[in-house]
Amino acid sequence: MERGQFTDHQTIRLRANGEEVEREVEVRKLLADFIREDLGLTATHLGCEHGVCGACTVNLNGESVRSCLLFAVQADGGELLTVEGLAKDGQMHPLQQAFWDHHALQ
Repeated sequence: MERGQFTDHQTIRLRANGEEVEREVEVRKLLADFIREDLGLTATHLGCEHGVCGACTVNLNGESVRSCLLFAVQADGGELLTVEGLAKDGQMHPLQQAFWDHHALQ
């Protein structure tokens, strides 16, 4: 690509719930939409889409982030953990169990 040319897609690589992932995404695609649509991980929800409700919270590079406020390209090279990635050896993580016990279905 020549200098000054605009591209509307970019290839990103990251580790999602321990699995290496490489996808071409639109540069303006939200991380939440990428997680749900491209990775098929549907535990991440879009609630308010303003970063207030927390339904889209994921762990990116060791920090909790609101995935409705980030673009997928910002996760390039990162380590992503969603609620689906918390279970170990077929056993729910305490956070997943609390969601289940208290009907946290947002």
